[in-house]
Amino acid sequence: MNKLELNNALSFVNTPQGELQIIFYANLEGVEQPQKLDIAEDDLTTLKQMFIVAIQTYIITKDDYVVLQLSAADERGKCFYHYDLEIPQELQMLQNVIGNDNLQIFNFNNTKLSSINSLIVVLADDNNEVSLFKKLSPVEVIGRGGHIFKKSNQRLEKFDDQLLRITPKFQVIRVNGELIIIDLNAIEKSFGFHDVITREATVSLNAINEMQLISNIGSLQELVNNVSFARKLTKVARNSPVIKHNIPNANIIAFAKSHPLTKSKMRFNADETQFTLDTKVSKDLLIKILNDDLLTSELTKLYYDSLAKDGIEIEEDAQTTNNEVTE
Repeated sequence: MNKLELNNALSFVNTPQGELQIIFYANLEGVEQPQKLDIAEDDLTTLKQMFIVAIQTYIITKDDYVVLQLSAADERGKCFYHYDLEIPQELQMLQNVIGNDNLQIFNFNNTKLSSINSLIVVLADDNNEVSLFKKLSPVEVIGRGGHIFKKSNQRLEKFDDQLLRITPKFQVIRVNGELIIIDLNAIEKSFGFHDVITREATVSLNAINEMQLISNIGSLQELVNNVSFARKLTKVARNSPVIKHNIPNANIIAFAKSHPLTKSKMRFNADETQFTLDTKVSKDLLIKILNDDLLTSELTKLYYDSLAKDGIEIEEDAQTTNNEVTE
């Protein structure tokens, strides 16, 4: 799904077919199934308008944004991510709530607002729906800790209850059967994403190990639990041009010895057939090498460290084709 397709998939919230409805579900700590929140009709109308504006503001109007595969995510800004990894349980609920009439209603008699850790907001017309996943921050459930005081005439009086503050921010959406990450930093700290990335990074580590390119592969294994580095590793197995094109190890080593950024920072084993990774810099540079981030301009011969690369489809020269046909 590209940005235009994403915009088109969300356009129904502004021009619904039939009535546009909104439903709220609460994900509770330690409870497998979401529970439906019973909200007054007048308040639902206000909340619906708030989230329509939020979708327009945070997604549709961002014309300079692109949609990238999460497994191929690079360090560029201004992008959303199409989730193409193993889906954690919390994100599976974005689909599970659709059309599920068997979910319980949130019951204040046996459940406190403080047990809610996230919300699912569903907007739907007669033919379309979008689910928004909203992780609640500590300030959105008021009364979890400390004491709250309210105004009582000219004095403060203790408020012995909890409040739920619903803001328009959300981190993930599900539309047309696809998960789109809006706030990558937020999901790296939740949703069980850490475990997913660790498993994916392990697959990449195995792929690198099979290349026999690293003399001390354990130096990378110890970084698998670091989410930031693990995400870089994840990209290697799925998208590394060097691995996909089966570039020989000798060529990779020769490149590292000659490139200005790497020639003084990469170390090798005794016969110089493998990298020896003994610094954080060398580990990061290895990922850059495998992801083909170190580029040279054919025009200026200048060197670049390119974190973001969009492939170019080379069209066949029409004139050449016509000549061949003529002959």
